[in-house]
Amino acid sequence: MRATVRYRIEPPPPPGQPSLTDAVGTVLVNTADEVVLQTRRGELRIPRDRIVATRIIPNATPRRGVVGSEVTPLELWRATADAWPAMETGHLGEWLLRASRGFTARGNSVVPVGNPGLPLPDAIDAVEQWYAARGLPPNLTIPGPAGFDPTHDPLARLAVARGYAASQPSLFLTGATATIAAQLREPVIVGYGGVGVRGVGSRAKITTETELTEAWLAAYGGYRTPDPVAARAILTGSPAQVFATAQIGGRVVGIGRLGLGSPGPARWGGIAAMWVDPAYRRQGIAAALLSRLVSEAADRDAANLHLQAWHSNTAALALYRHAGFRVHHAYVNVSRPT
Repeated sequence: MRATVRYRIEPPPPPGQPSLTDAVGTVLVNTADEVVLQTRRGELRIPRDRIVATRIIPNATPRRGVVGSEVTPLELWRATADAWPAMETGHLGEWLLRASRGFTARGNSVVPVGNPGLPLPDAIDAVEQWYAARGLPPNLTIPGPAGFDPTHDPLARLAVARGYAASQPSLFLTGATATIAAQLREPVIVGYGGVGVRGVGSRAKITTETELTEAWLAAYGGYRTPDPVAARAILTGSPAQVFATAQIGGRVVGIGRLGLGSPGPARWGGIAAMWVDPAYRRQGIAAALLSRLVSEAADRDAANLHLQAWHSNTAALALYRHAGFRVHHAYVNVSRPT
């Protein structure tokens, strides 16, 4: 049986802050003294005298059209972690800790799936110690529905009370490779970036390599400043990867990367590092890069694809949604400077 339990926060928060919070999970214990829920963070014990209201809820059902909707957001993160692999990983109970010299949030954050084996305050202490030993700020991935308030999450609320701050929201999108490939074969993309694009990427020559080239890496460094050691380790660290390059007149005008998990029936492919030179945008180059990477994923038996994008990146999201990607969940990274 699953339930939502509303209860009082103790000790009480400062004046002006909410005094009640909600927890959702499977009911493990229901006695006159306490209710114990199995939440995605682990077991949560709530004294009966702090409970204000309870509500029985049905089990979650898959959302129509959303690939992977039968699994929780953090379970999906763990299943697809190979697409952007960290240089170093560790575990705190069932939580996954990742460190990569500070290069990208995905390579340097906690995926707090399951039970950390400690009460949440002690778990945060352990996380902070693990990252401090590596000279990095602690960073927690907090998922939720689009537009969610991360402070409603018990882990995020504890972190914010310690001085952590939330990043701007991102969206985690998924889609079936075959569906996306078919959609991208359409000759006209309507509405991408506010304009119609005909003959997607027709001016650009798209090539792919399974090895990281200096030309590709130089283009990647044109829009973000990478740690060269960490960037190479992450970009080449998946079980397999494909690097796509768009060129016009011999000039690199766009790039993208496909990271693949281990071969098997549940193989996922992750699209990342998509970039087009600002002088060549709205010409279908991003769509052409995406189409080639999706084709490469199909050739390598990756049945499903995922990608992440800032919620504010409306042009990219228009392309991805046209292609058939759908929002699985939103997330923020909650971190504290060292």
